[in-house]
Amino acid sequence: MKFWLIVFAFVLTIVPAWAKELLIIGIDEMSEAVAKEFVEQGMGENIELEFFGGQTAFSFENANEAKIMVTDLNISEDQNKFTATAEVFVDGKSVAETKLFGRYFEIVEVWLPVKDIAKDEIIKSEDLVNAKMRANRLRDDSITDLNDLLGKQALRTIRADKPIVKKDIREKVLIKKGDEVTAIYTYKGLQITSKMEALEDGAEGQRIKLLNTKSHKEISGKVLDNKTVEIAAE
Repeated sequence: MKFWLIVFAFVLTIVPAWAKELLIIGIDEMSEAVAKEFVEQGMGENIELEFFGGQTAFSFENANEAKIMVTDLNISEDQNKFTATAEVFVDGKSVAETKLFGRYFEIVEVWLPVKDIAKDEIIKSEDLVNAKMRANRLRDDSITDLNDLLGKQALRTIRADKPIVKKDIREKVLIKKGDEVTAIYTYKGLQITSKMEALEDGAEGQRIKLLNTKSHKEISGKVLDNKTVEIAAE
């Protein structure tokens, strides 16, 4: 589906940094002008552009100032493509016009490992660095929120500089299979405790299977901490 947006004009002024003899407009200036027109159209500021048609570089002799006016910005959201017209003015006169074609990409912030994170290692803030990536390069299950990563435990080796996905991590395991734990059972104000063996790993709040080593009966309980499991009243 194509969305044809209302036409506005954005003007970018370029002043030569070193001399008046040669004024150069490059792809960076053209990208900035088009990107700001995207903002004017409500597309957000985190956009990266890729041109595959149109002239994106110009040079002018004996010029003082150049401006780029972007108009006719058309966006195809289903294909992430755009077209626009860029008109170049030098010292107040229109000297060039080009039809631009390209693609645009949403840029998102992610947290990437600065080193390989070993299996069972707990993820800490110093293990991660903030980076920007194209949204289309992330998987649907990629984790971008720092709070969803800190304190989690690696289920497998997580490679450096790769986005972390949900299946890579879990809540920190407090009780491991084979651990002896205290099971607490509360009913009508009466509390009963007994020693049991954990039959599987468990994180805080997770329900795990337990074995009563005296009766050899299996039961499930909720992990409270690294030594205690709560047995729900029936």
